[in-house]
Amino acid sequence: MSESPYTEETMSLQLGPLKRAKTYELVVKKIKDEIFAGRLRPGDRLPGERQMSELLNVSRPSVREAIRILEAMEIVRSRPGNGVGSGLVVSTEPSRALSDLLGVHVALSSYSVPEVLSVRMALEVQAVRRIATRVASIDLSQCADTLQRMADPLLDRESFLDLDTEFHVGLARASNNLLLGDLMAALREAVRRPMADAFDNDNDWAERAVTLMSEHTAIFEAVSQGHADEAESLVRHHIEGFYLTDNGELPEQSPSEKE
Repeated sequence: MSESPYTEETMSLQLGPLKRAKTYELVVKKIKDEIFAGRLRPGDRLPGERQMSELLNVSRPSVREAIRILEAMEIVRSRPGNGVGSGLVVSTEPSRALSDLLGVHVALSSYSVPEVLSVRMALEVQAVRRIATRVASIDLSQCADTLQRMADPLLDRESFLDLDTEFHVGLARASNNLLLGDLMAALREAVRRPMADAFDNDNDWAERAVTLMSEHTAIFEAVSQGHADEAESLVRHHIEGFYLTDNGELPEQSPSEKE
């Protein structure tokens, strides 16, 4: 049996002292641990502030701060009233918390355009293939409505970008995979500024808008008709075409640096 590499000296050097957690952080961790363990489930009602303070043997201000954080993370929600289902309950609805958090981290990280592009491509290809192979049970009405609004020739560039994002995220959500939709929303939010810059710097915006609208329509028609291979091909062409430089290559800088 090999000798343990840890000695009193190496352990202190490698591990270091534990950071003392604030009481409200321990309360947050306790609630999350209960959810991970399956003892708290969506829709379950949590004890009130005073009762939770007594059960956890912590101060009410600590419980109050923990609840504020959990609500900001959309892990719990406050429901008005005094009956069943009222009070502080574990969230039962999909939230924007995951996509918002992912979006910030993607934007802060120095991912290159090809890295972001490859992940976005994989997500969108997965989405359109799922829709095309299950189109009979898929509701595409929201995507159709978005396309109709995008056709307005009086749209300014920012409004067009909003609808462009709405269309692509809408496709991902229409695939009936909640995580896929949240991931797509995160990526789109992370690259919003460089996309807006590209729109603003386009000297022939009217032609670009017509091209993008035509490509969106083709993608929508392909998935609506159940043509998975065609939809995938159109998505790849649509995404790559937006990022390709004049010499047909993808830029290497991060989304936050792309102009």
